[in-house]
Amino acid sequence: KDMVFMAGERVLRDAIVVPFSRGCNLLTVYSKKHIDSEPELKSAKMGHNGRTMKKLGELFHVGGTCMWFAPSGGRDRRGDDGRVELSPFDPNAIEMVRLVAEGAGAGAKTHFYPMSLATHNIFPPPTSVGGEFGEERRVNFTPLGLAVGKEVVDQRQSSTLTGIEAKQAQKAARAEKARRLYEEMKAGYEAIGGYQQ
Repeated sequence: KDMVFMAGERVLRDAIVVPFSRGCNLLTVYSKKHIDSEPELKSAKMGHNGRTMKKLGELFHVGGTCMWFAPSGGRDRRGDDGRVELSPFDPNAIEMVRLVAEGAGAGAKTHFYPMSLATHNIFPPPTSVGGEFGEERRVNFTPLGLAVGKEVVDQRQSSTLTGIEAKQAQKAARAEKARRLYEEMKAGYEAIGGYQQ
């Protein structure tokens, strides 16, 4: 009841996925991949994303909610070799969630953990990204796996850098954090047999 999932808005529009989304606590966003797909709706989509971030901040402020957020911005798909390829994390997505928590006054009481979830074979995504709705999809009865890593602890470092050098250092630190969390998630994924799906 107190778990909320962030997902792409397609979970509310794809007829095959909608039944799985009903009854879930969902916050949806339009991804970078889909925000420009219908230019006449871009403003409405951006407004939707703004309302979602506001609601996320409210949840952080109240506390007591477990939030599932996938910073890769999409579903993992099989590569040419048949193995599930995990999508790299978006440093800006990770930072955005951290900033929303801080902006809500919940920075100190919000805890972040890298998590791995092996569910690919239960309901595999379409083979291509951003296709039309209605493609053939199959649901399978298969085990899932979940791994939770150690809490993410940010080490703030003071810097004497200013201007463009400070921005470049900040960008590099965010990229390194995303890389580190991605590697931790991959280790958890391997530990739960995710690559054997």
